This record gives sequence, structure tokens and C-alpha cells, in this order.
Amino acid sequence: MATRKEAKKKSLLQLLAVIIAVVVIVVAVVLFQNWRSNKPGAQPQDIKVTASVGDESMEVAPYMVCEPGADCPEGEVPNLVVGENDTLKIEVPDDIASNQWQLLTIYDDPAANDEQLHGAGETTVVEVPGSVEGASEGKKAHLAVVEVSAVLLGTNEGGEETPYTAVWSLSTLAPDELAAATATSSAPAE
Repeated sequence: MATRKEAKKKSLLQLLAVIIAVVVIVVAVVLFQNWRSNKPGAQPQDIKVTASVGDESMEVAPYMVCEPGADCPEGEVPNLVVGENDTLKIEVPDDIASNQWQLLTIYDDPAANDEQLHGAGETTVVEVPGSVEGASEGKKAHLAVVEVSAVLLGTNEGGEETPYTAVWSLSTLAPDELAAATATSSAPAE
């Protein structure tokens, strides 16, 4: 039979083991939280928005990314055809959805254009109709362009964290409409 002294020693060792286990768990949780809060996010120019219509889907890279007030070079605008009766589904990643962001929908009838503001964490998916009722009675306005924009934090050339304005743009025109729009925009000014 164990003596009283041995039982006391055993109890003390058990208590010490529990205290050590609790300290290790607390330190691990604190280190994980510190790592998680200081982990750099994706750079704005690397974030992609997903656009899909039916079975067709594409990832859209930013059209423009720049520091506020700076001249911003424009990128290419991809095209995903959205028919009159189709619905365009826009999915934004958490890097965008965790911030305030906006969706601009541009139709061939300016009266139908719309802008939706989304708060941080509100939504990651938005559905946009291929056509809506236009200003002219009985005539539908067809979706032409969709833009997602947000102000995101990124790292500048000096390694400092700075805000960037990022815009993801997507044309939704049919090939013949796109060719006509491109010809009109590249025509020389008189």
C-alpha cells in the first residue's frame, strides 16, 4: 500500500501535469491567433472573381488595381456572353467579401443601370439578370457590362501595407455586339 507521502507526491505530479498541459494549450492558441491575424492576405492584383452563366464559367482578373489618386493602367476586359433570359452569377472570394464592395451593372438602356453596395461579410454570390425592364415601355434592357470594385489592402513596392482600389470588369455582349462596340470605341474622333 502506498504511503501517505507517496499519494501526496502522485497528486502533486498529476496537478503539475494538468497545469503544464493548460499552459501548452494556451500558448498554442495565442501563437495561432497571432499568426492568423498577422498573416498577409492575397495581393489585390492576384484576386480573381468567378463569373458563370449556365455551365460556362470563368475567372476574371482585375481590370485595374492602383493606389487611390494614382494613374491606373487599364487591363483587358474579358467577355462572357449572357443571353436575354440568362442569369449571370458573380462569386467574390473572401478577400473581397470581407470588405465593403460594390457591383455595378450597365445595360444598353442607361435608365436600367444599377449599383449595389455590399457590406463586409454580407454576401459572396450575386445573381444578375441578362435583361431587365427598360425605360421604354415593353422594351427590355440587355446587360452589357458588370463591374465589381473594392478598396483592399496590399503591399506596395516599399513593402508597406497600403490601400488599393481594385476593379474587376466583365463584358456580357454577344460576339456581334462586342465587335460593333469595339469598332465604335476605336473609331477616330473627328
